[in-house]
Amino acid sequence: MRFYVDPSTLVGFCLVLVRATAWVAICPPFNTPAISARVRVGIAVSIALVLGNQVGREVRSIATPELVGMLFAQLLAGFTLGFFVFVIFSAVQSAGELIDLQVGFSLGGVIDPLSGNTSTPIGRLHQLLGVAIMFAIDGHVFVVRAFIRSVEMSPLGGLDTASVGENIARLVATLLAAAIEIALPMLTALFLTEVALGFLGKAAPQLNILVIGFAVKTFLAFSLLGATLLLLPGSVDSLLGKGVRAAMEVFRR
Repeated sequence: MRFYVDPSTLVGFCLVLVRATAWVAICPPFNTPAISARVRVGIAVSIALVLGNQVGREVRSIATPELVGMLFAQLLAGFTLGFFVFVIFSAVQSAGELIDLQVGFSLGGVIDPLSGNTSTPIGRLHQLLGVAIMFAIDGHVFVVRAFIRSVEMSPLGGLDTASVGENIARLVATLLAAAIEIALPMLTALFLTEVALGFLGKAAPQLNILVIGFAVKTFLAFSLLGATLLLLPGSVDSLLGKGVRAAMEVFRR
């Protein structure tokens, strides 16, 4: 039995595979080591099988140097799309890390076994909840559709390099502001607590304000944490849409 494969389809499969592999390697929720490498490779291969023929129709007779350049372009395109989504969850985690910094939990940062990086308790909680919310609102489906749409818009991986930096800078600025907004209720309460403890320290210098302050801020943080968590579903939904729209703007039609 013989199987005949169209060379252009095979080239298209390889191009999409490189793009999907770079995308899966950095894009949440697929980038976590909690998802085995086999599963991530399977996702990339499945996408490449679906879109390989479509990209192959855009490929003409090309020399080896041109093919290498196209593979690099696909790698950059997949990385760019994944990076825009990655920044979103970095902003959600940053909101929790701001709270940790104000309370003092940042001193207890530990190695996260899933990411291999040092993370603070509330920051890690925000990240895990962000991923859970993403699955709850079908955000993973939305991200996969965005990848397919990017292939349809730019089969060969062409990027508008002039707008990549501009869109990344604008998105990072937006997400930093969003991180502050998510953590703002807690930060405001903790700031007022700091002011109250300062007056208490002046009124009663014999009290150990450092020890009392840590206990009070810890109790307040756990008491008001729900106020911050209530903002996460709407924030993740809004930020995910902004990140994907910003990523779509950098692909050449």
